[in-house]
Amino acid sequence: MLPDCVGEKDLRILLATPLYSAHHWDSGHFWLKAFNSLGNYVRIWDYRLELDTPVGQWDFTLIMKGESVDPETLPHPRFCYWPDALDRTPSIETLLAKYDKVFTPVRPTPADMEWLPSGFDPDIHHYNGAKKDIPSLYIGTNNGQRKIDFLKKIRPSIIAGNNWGGVAEQINDGYTQPIRLLLPQYLHDFVALASRAQVLINIHQGPQVPVGVNRKLFECCACGLTISDRVPGVVEILGPDLAQLVTFDTPQEGRELLEYWSDRTQEERDEIWGKEKKAIEPFTYVEGVKRILNALPL
Repeated sequence: MLPDCVGEKDLRILLATPLYSAHHWDSGHFWLKAFNSLGNYVRIWDYRLELDTPVGQWDFTLIMKGESVDPETLPHPRFCYWPDALDRTPSIETLLAKYDKVFTPVRPTPADMEWLPSGFDPDIHHYNGAKKDIPSLYIGTNNGQRKIDFLKKIRPSIIAGNNWGGVAEQINDGYTQPIRLLLPQYLHDFVALASRAQVLINIHQGPQVPVGVNRKLFECCACGLTISDRVPGVVEILGPDLAQLVTFDTPQEGRELLEYWSDRTQEERDEIWGKEKKAIEPFTYVEGVKRILNALPL
């Protein structure tokens, strides 16, 4: 709960996110919806299209990533949500130090930042009642050899995402049963496809060693039983007992875990999936917004 002195509504918020310029469904849509659901006014600033900081009176500014934004042009309080590994962007910690508060899914989390993994919207991300007729499914972009190596060994029935066509020979080399490749799926199309899977597979960013959870972990768990690589933060979110049942460290472990859950009944899968849904309840975008609002100066 927010303290009475902070208030959940009637704030004027400048939300900087590439809402319109992104090539895919930007998470800013979900943050915008969450802020609005609590009764706030939000001005969207797509800093890739609108170079100058919008003029106005803001109770605070939230920058989503925003490596091209100069924080010193923004009034206080100014917050940033930084979703990526810090060492991928040179000098980013110097830039982030200019914000009053930085939120991030990175683990281990620097002492001057607050851990805030995100997220999902239960209005959108939920099982839609479809027949579970896809044995196993991975949805996501090919963005590195790590992901290729994992999926070549784990072998989901279907991969849906960008940039997989060019590596089809590589992931199917040596196997008689090829993985079916589909176009990328976003938002409602993502949910429609994910809801059909008996087992969903989540693998984090490559090629570097990942340092925190992605939003897809939550989106997948909302739609069906999900197994995931055990990156920092996953065990904290799921809890050690559940994580023992649905997470893996190596491609071979991932394959064995997929085979195990594929051999179980749907009722057995649903039992564990119910525990996953319970575990992700605190990580909706609305709960994330409340955490951010609680950080405002009193």
